[in-house]
Amino acid sequence: MSLLRNRTLVPIAASFLFGILPSASAAASDTVVIEAGRIITQAGDDIIDGVIVITDGRISAIGAAADIETPWDAPVMGGPDYTAFPGFVEAHTNRGMDRPNENLDVTPFLNVRDSIDPVNAYFEDCKRWGVTTLNVQQGNNTVVAGNGRIVKPVGVTVEEMTIRPDFGYKISLAPKGGKSRATQRQTLNRTFNDLRDNLTNMVESAKQDEDFARREALGQGRERDADEGEGRAMLGTGWTVDGLEMVKRSSIDEKVLPLLEMVEGRHRTFIYCGAPMDVQPAIDFATMNGLLGTATLVVDDSCWKAADAIKASGMSVILDSNMLHIERDPVTEEETETFVPSVYAEKGIPFALTSANQSTNSLWFQAALCVGYGMDRGAALAAVTTTPADLLGLGEVVGSLEVGHAGNVLLLSGDPLDMTSWVEYTVIDGEKIYDRSKDIRNKHLLYGVEPRGATAIESDASETPSDIEVDGVDKPTDEATEEEVTEEHADGHGDDHGDEKEVEETVKKD
Repeated sequence: MSLLRNRTLVPIAASFLFGILPSASAAASDTVVIEAGRIITQAGDDIIDGVIVITDGRISAIGAAADIETPWDAPVMGGPDYTAFPGFVEAHTNRGMDRPNENLDVTPFLNVRDSIDPVNAYFEDCKRWGVTTLNVQQGNNTVVAGNGRIVKPVGVTVEEMTIRPDFGYKISLAPKGGKSRATQRQTLNRTFNDLRDNLTNMVESAKQDEDFARREALGQGRERDADEGEGRAMLGTGWTVDGLEMVKRSSIDEKVLPLLEMVEGRHRTFIYCGAPMDVQPAIDFATMNGLLGTATLVVDDSCWKAADAIKASGMSVILDSNMLHIERDPVTEEETETFVPSVYAEKGIPFALTSANQSTNSLWFQAALCVGYGMDRGAALAAVTTTPADLLGLGEVVGSLEVGHAGNVLLLSGDPLDMTSWVEYTVIDGEKIYDRSKDIRNKHLLYGVEPRGATAIESDASETPSDIEVDGVDKPTDEATEEEVTEEHADGHGDDHGDEKEVEETVKKD
């Protein structure tokens, strides 16, 4: 079975006969075809012997192989033994950063872009476990955190990884280190009360032609373009400040402007609740500041006790990675277990799952655990695909396999919730970014295959073993070379004729 087959051999041969060589910009470079014995679209369809056509990174056609006309010159991935499934969506994570930037209480002027580390091992694991979309937000040890970002786990720079920049802000009702719940809420309320007072004072100053703030902005060079230089009326469903159109937006302090844009509904907000007692104050805060339409609750496992209040508010939730809440009766010492996702599912509250870690408890494991505790399979799969995509405002782009959506496809060895299934290949925007058959780390951990050069070799200084580096050149033994070639083709997943040529060149060179 071949993962990647090129059906252009005959046409290419014909072109040589006529003296015509295909250009590098042929359609095959922009289109790829994925074949699978089963396609789970997460859009209501379960296709047997299906085909997915991805053009310029987007799905251009999907359906039964008999009904889809595929381009003759496009490379083909997959085969009848694979199950195709949309890439998992991580609705909220603070992993992948080199530092959390949580020293100050209120930091909406910061951006996680400056902390995301593209070479962090977390992103490599995301490819391995099929997580193709991630919402990176700061942690919970803050009051108002910096600006988040939605990324994909591929790219050598943050810009390459970015799906949506400057996405959302994190607010925490749970007390950060050194604060009580009272002081935490006091700081939060004071922050937004001060925002209203500052804006009101700026309007009064503009009315009296004493626009000190504008002159200060000019002195600091903050009046950058016509759009920011113009004033506009304040939007918002919670509260507004009349006359704000008299104040040029470039005059507003950059430490305050993100808060204003939050109240205006220009950004999504993620409100963390660390206990049931945080839920109602979080709802009240969101209502007071007009955030109900843009806010999502990020809840601790114990917050299921406030599910009725969440249901009444109409808000959605992102669940903590610990989905089993255990409570001990202080008198009888009897333990009561509550499987948290089931509570939200029964009450009809939209919820997204998060991974406990990127390996053993990734999103597929969390969804499988839900089914193991009796939840509906469709609801469990939706909680790691379509629901988090909707919560992030990306429901028209990721989370399901549909025409027009991003070409984020997983090729699995079996059912996505089967404990014996593996992510064999991960495709993002139509590009294969992970191949399990070439996963050196998996080979080492599962089969004990040592990567070349990873094992220290003890030898006499006068001897020069043939499998150590000499003059900067890694010289493997004949046995090692034979083993590598065998591993490359042991499972019959050689990519294409190009891979075979590469192996032959490697053997000749060695």
